[in-house]
Amino acid sequence: MSAEYDVVILGYSETGIYAAIAAARKRARVAIVAQNCQPKFPHVHILSNLTKKLDQVNRSRSFFNSEVRSLSFESIQHYMNVVDRSHQEFYDPAKLATLGIEFIPGAGEFCRKPQTGFVVNGRLLRSSAYLIAKDYRSAIPDPPGLSSVNYLTADQLLLRVPESIAIIGDDPIGIEFAQLYARLGSRVTMLLRQPHLLTMADPEAAFLVQAALEAEGIRIINALHIKQIQQVGTKKAIEIENYTIEADELLVTVGWQPMISDLNLEAMEIYEPIQLNDRLQTNHPRVYWIAHPVQSIARYQTDIVLKNLTTLPIFKVDYDRAIQSVATEPECAWIGLNESQAHRRYRKDVLVLRQPFSPLMQAQITGETTGLCKLIVRRSGEILGAHIVGSGAIEMINAISLAMSENLKVQCFERFSPASPAMSEVLRNAAQEWQASTRNQFLQDLRESYLAWQRGRVK
Repeated sequence: MSAEYDVVILGYSETGIYAAIAAARKRARVAIVAQNCQPKFPHVHILSNLTKKLDQVNRSRSFFNSEVRSLSFESIQHYMNVVDRSHQEFYDPAKLATLGIEFIPGAGEFCRKPQTGFVVNGRLLRSSAYLIAKDYRSAIPDPPGLSSVNYLTADQLLLRVPESIAIIGDDPIGIEFAQLYARLGSRVTMLLRQPHLLTMADPEAAFLVQAALEAEGIRIINALHIKQIQQVGTKKAIEIENYTIEADELLVTVGWQPMISDLNLEAMEIYEPIQLNDRLQTNHPRVYWIAHPVQSIARYQTDIVLKNLTTLPIFKVDYDRAIQSVATEPECAWIGLNESQAHRRYRKDVLVLRQPFSPLMQAQITGETTGLCKLIVRRSGEILGAHIVGSGAIEMINAISLAMSENLKVQCFERFSPASPAMSEVLRNAAQEWQASTRNQFLQDLRESYLAWQRGRVK
């Protein structure tokens, strides 16, 4: 019996919808299976955008007669609902159907008998491949006493401003929540097991973000061990090494867990912990898994899977080409190797180009002068990594990702003339720094001689 579909996507998540649309545009026959036809979108990004606007207004208060001091949670809830509805209109099953994507509502599971496939509402779906793209839920750590108190996770949103809030973990969404509540007026304490924020990012960029958060009054305690959590009156008390932190609310953001326990993966002889190869296949070659909660990485994984399904299966994941970011203010985004990784791999054949945002006209106009563009390149100009902190960092890292995917060298940024004023001028400045540091001494002397000769010709 032949397959009905080229790919069946399991999960109506943002990643699953992205995969379905991308596969349909490659002329694949696609079905998407889901219990819920309303995908979840992270509200913290919407709220972070609102607090950025609030901060911009308050920074400009000297030009106006009044100051906006707070946000109404009723208006915030209305705004989030409007954004949700507008976003979901683009992912409505009826609209997906116009692309040839079949939406199959209901829960389902894998089966091996009488035939291998995925069963939904008694219907057997046979496909050349199955792509697991289900949502994630917050992982719950096990510090003593956590289960005895009421706490929040990144899946939840507290629609009021607590006087104080403690945040355990440095997941990017937790960092965004920290800045959000601090700007809304809460006293925020972040409790980290790691030595600093964003240990997956370049340390120089991570320290700049941490300094910006601390400048806003966020207390960050690093490298700690939580001994006990308990309820003391109306407060949550978190006992660490030598003292106790008390807060009105507790938010736990230590990672994510996949919601795949209902798929009956054992029928396909797939057992936890699930092992993936470099093509994102499980140990069953027709079952793939998008195994990352971060959207930029999940989409990169999806692109690799779909290339292998619609062409020859020769593409492998290379996480040096995957973007990561944090939507704080200043933004932080990175791709590829950091400085120490590059030196370990390429030794002396590494140049580090650092350009601050402060000299940029656009940074001076907007008052967003905190920022750094750090490019890690080889002497030939090959881009090994980029780490950007500052306004527009997420947009700029996309341009660098494109350059890396097309094997363009850093000098490509020196050859373009950006619209001005713009934050992206920092990329051209970095490329000019590379030109200056690698220019052949003989050619420099020759150019100076030529310019001197030109001056001598002036009457």
